Amino acid sequence: MSEDSKKHCIEKIQKLLEEKMGLLACSLSSQNWDTCLEKRMKETGKSSYTEYYTFLLSSLTELQNLINLIVIPETWFYREERAFKFLTEYAKKFGDRYRRGTPLRVLSLGCSTGEEPYSIVMCLLEAGMPLGSFQVEGVDVCRNLLNIAQKGIYGSNSFRTIRAKIRRKYFSEHDHKFQISDQVRFTVKFKKGNVVNFPSGFSKDLYDVIFCRNLLIYLSSELQENLLRRLERVLVPGGFLILGEAEYNKISQLNFETFSLNGMSAYCKQSEKKESSQEIQEPPEKLPRKELSIERIRNFADRGDFTAAKKEIEKYRDDFEDDSELHYLNGVIHHASGEKGLALKYFQKAIYLEPGHVEALTYLSLLTDGAMSERYRTRANQLKEES
Repeated sequence: MSEDSKKHCIEKIQKLLEEKMGLLACSLSSQNWDTCLEKRMKETGKSSYTEYYTFLLSSLTELQNLINLIVIPETWFYREERAFKFLTEYAKKFGDRYRRGTPLRVLSLGCSTGEEPYSIVMCLLEAGMPLGSFQVEGVDVCRNLLNIAQKGIYGSNSFRTIRAKIRRKYFSEHDHKFQISDQVRFTVKFKKGNVVNFPSGFSKDLYDVIFCRNLLIYLSSELQENLLRRLERVLVPGGFLILGEAEYNKISQLNFETFSLNGMSAYCKQSEKKESSQEIQEPPEKLPRKELSIERIRNFADRGDFTAAKKEIEKYRDDFEDDSELHYLNGVIHHASGEKGLALKYFQKAIYLEPGHVEALTYLSLLTDGAMSERYRTRANQLKEES
């Protein structure tokens, strides 16, 4: 294969990964790309880049294998400690509200091997918040990394900045490895998720605090903006978004303002009325039956309870047969369940009923190939620009 042909094929593979997981090709060196692709070609017995690319298009398993190899975890406990100092100050100042009512809900997006969400748990415990007063969720695209996170066993490289007192309190040492305590480990709920379509559905106000650090730098500018807008949607009014220290210039056009506690800052989501994050929000008005039903379906899907979500859809299928949102959620649920054919059917039904349904068009661009995929993608991009 000529160098030009090889380069063209690698570019197509890079484009595929950008579409599927948002990875910006230039965020990795050409040497890293060559090393990873050659390793996977050897493992799969493919003799050329063209042959491997064709195989990659037909195999979701191989796509995940390549993602597992490409994603390089660079994390440790209490990395960029300023973020955890802010969380500590917040928990000390406002923690009482979560002891009395709904638990504090924290998301770690791009959680890698788990050091960040476990640091969040230890941070909140050290700030005096008891178990049960908070919930922590870790999401990552790489199943191998999540498997490591769920085991909670780490080497010395994960303890670059953690205090010895904290390590002794929450870890036990065995054969030069450190096992995190069950108290911390069982507090975090891990799940697989992709920044291209996270979160599923149109759920709002899911989290009080979102950690999304050192992830944006790997994404295209379009996906950066798209992801930030989705994260803004799922934060409660007065909730906080914590980015990596090199990423704060990404957020200037969104509905956030800087909020400081004892010299530690984060971005606070503002409502249209500029409600203060220091005020406990009033409960939302009761939703009409239709909206309430769809919200229940979203909640089941967001928790990963797809069986319950499907049962809920069946209850209202006849009533909402002409509702594009119900078909879209059905598509999301079947896609997450690995039922690609049914997901495709429901997304197509959603855009038949609502041709401008951007999220359904985006999913269809990922589930189809060739000219059809490009048509869906172009239409979705046009709608985003118009909005």
